[in-house]
Amino acid sequence: MMKKKVIGVALAGALALGAWSGAAMASPITVGGITWDPANGADLTVQAIDFRESSVSAVGDVLTGYGRIGSINGADQSVFCSGCSLNFTFQYTVSAIEGDALNPKVVFDGGLINFYVDPSGGFDVADPSSAGSATGPLWLSLTGHAAPFTGFSAVGDLYSNINGPIAAPGSLSGGFGLLDVAGGAAGYWMDTNSRADGADFDLSSSFSFKPYDQCTGPSSDPTNICYYPIVGTGTLTGQTLAVPEPGPIGMLGVGLGLMGLLLRRRSKESELGA
Repeated sequence: MMKKKVIGVALAGALALGAWSGAAMASPITVGGITWDPANGADLTVQAIDFRESSVSAVGDVLTGYGRIGSINGADQSVFCSGCSLNFTFQYTVSAIEGDALNPKVVFDGGLINFYVDPSGGFDVADPSSAGSATGPLWLSLTGHAAPFTGFSAVGDLYSNINGPIAAPGSLSGGFGLLDVAGGAAGYWMDTNSRADGADFDLSSSFSFKPYDQCTGPSSDPTNICYYPIVGTGTLTGQTLAVPEPGPIGMLGVGLGLMGLLLRRRSKESELGA
C-alpha cells in the first residue's frame, strides 16, 4: 500500500511540474512596465505611429525624429502599457544619394533608435520633448546594421525610395533597414540575430511631407514641431528570445526519477526492518 501511495505522489508531482512548465513557456513578458506575449503568432511586431522627422537634402545631413509605439504584436497601448506610453527618438545621417532628382534613392548610416517608457503616458506629437530621455528610463536601444540592399549601389543602415524631391517626399515614399540591439532593459529579450545578415530587427517605414498645421514655415529649432515637417509610420519586425525550459515530458522524467529514488529508499528500509 505504501509503495502505491509513493507512486501516486510522485506521478502527481511530475504532472503538476509539467503543467507548470507548459504554462511558463506561454506567459507574457513584462519589462519596465511594457508587456508583450511571445506566444502571439505576430511575435515580434512593433508598430510605430505619430512619428515625425526632419527634412534632409544632401549628403551629411542628419535625419532626426520622434514618435510613439501604437501596438506590440497587435495589442494596443491600453494592453501593452496601460497608463503609460512607449516613445522613441531616432537619427540617421545621409551617406549617399542615387537616382534622379524627382525619384532619388537615399542611403543612410549612423542609425540610432532609442525607446523610453513614460509612466505618465504624456506623449504629445506637438511637443518633441515629450518623446525623449527626459520622459522616462531607456527601454530599448537599437543601432543601424549595415548590409547591401537590392537596387542600391552604396551600402548603409537604411535605404529610402523617395517619390518626389528629397526635402519634400510625396506619398508612397518609404524606407527599409536592419537594426541591432545595443542596450536597454528589454534588450536581452530581443537580441536574437534572427533577421537577414544576423540583424535583430527589420525596419520598414512609409512617410510623406506634411508640415504641422500650425507651422507657417520651417524651424531651425529641434525642440519645435515645425523642425519636423515629415510624418510617417513604421514597423519593426524581430523575435523574442526563446528561453529553454523543461517541457512536460522532461518534468515527468524528473518526477519518475524521484519516484524511483523513493521506492529504492523504501525497499532498503524494508530490508533493514526484516
